[in-house]
Amino acid sequence: MNRSSPSSTAIHCLSRRNFIQYGSIWISSSVIAAYSNSNQPSTSNSRLDKVIFGT
Repeated sequence: MNRSSPSSTAIHCLSRRNFIQYGSIWISSSVIAAYSNSNQPSTSNSRLDKVIFGT
């Protein structure tokens, strides 16, 4: 049986430390994105758009 090189078949496993680091980065960036809320207009008298769903 002829095996290919280990670099092409290697499965990248995360250690527990890396999993916690990447998870905390992902959660903190999600929280920052949720609180930044830059898509809202700056005027306080803006109206909401009417949305109609056709089925």
